[in-house]
Amino acid sequence: MGQNVSRIHEHDLRSVWENEERDFTQWLTENIDLLASELGIEIEDARAEEAVGDFSADIVAREMNTGETVVIENQYNRTDHDHLGKLLTYSSGKNAGFTMWLAEEFRPEHRSVLEWLNETGPKGAKFFAIRPRVVSIEGSEERGFEFEVVVEPNEWEREVSTESLSDSEHSYRQFFAEMVEAYSQRRPAWYKLKPGPRNYLTFSAGISGVRFGWVFHQGPEFSVELYISTSDKERNEEIFEALKRDRTDIESNLGVELEWERLPEKQASRIKQPEDIDRTITDLTADQRNHLVEWGVDAMDAFQEEFEPRLSALGSN
Repeated sequence: MGQNVSRIHEHDLRSVWENEERDFTQWLTENIDLLASELGIEIEDARAEEAVGDFSADIVAREMNTGETVVIENQYNRTDHDHLGKLLTYSSGKNAGFTMWLAEEFRPEHRSVLEWLNETGPKGAKFFAIRPRVVSIEGSEERGFEFEVVVEPNEWEREVSTESLSDSEHSYRQFFAEMVEAYSQRRPAWYKLKPGPRNYLTFSAGISGVRFGWVFHQGPEFSVELYISTSDKERNEEIFEALKRDRTDIESNLGVELEWERLPEKQASRIKQPEDIDRTITDLTADQRNHLVEWGVDAMDAFQEEFEPRLSALGSN
């Protein structure tokens, strides 16, 4: 016998967040990870109502792996020309790499504008149309929430065209694409990031400005690490010192000695587990690459397991 399947009902955003600016924008600022995970990117340092000339953008943030600015314009109901104008003004004023228009319904002509901008607009600029949806199952009072991506750039993970990548950039992207696939198999709940042509790939460790990462360093060396770089230097030192007090336990649990690095010139700190490699990314053999991916998956899995609960406790202090 088939199971009973209930209808889904959609509700206005106003039924949960009465005021767009005061309620929904504030909620999204505090829960920006939900939007980031839908797109497979890392968004941090989200700030609401940031001035752009005489106007104020709903949310301005930063994409963690590229350092690019993210501009978000929220709108209840159906899109209109006024909000399109604001969106483009904010995007231009902040030289945004990611421009996101969130609305309950998109007029066809506004979807066409964003698609046209993705095709012919400024190089490297990425435009998204996204529907935030509040839904419930028939007969239930509980509300669910999801994002529906309506417009996104074609193969938008390509920040630059493949033809213009150097050998090392191409190799980094290829390597981290393999790492993402392997790690998502190890941890199915981990959301897949979109690798770029850089020597690192990072993701949130649960506290804004603190992130896990796989990084190629000079040496050459490959490492799994925790990078502590909030906007508050004292906060960085507090987190680093609190973790370092448990150094013996942490290293005993992991079965390795870690490198505990204060980076005063960067006002940040780093805890890393390095793996020496014989050669740079472009000269690695297929076997060496496979070994590094396997090592990176195992090391990060243990790293996350060890540090996440500790960071969660610190974040709630």
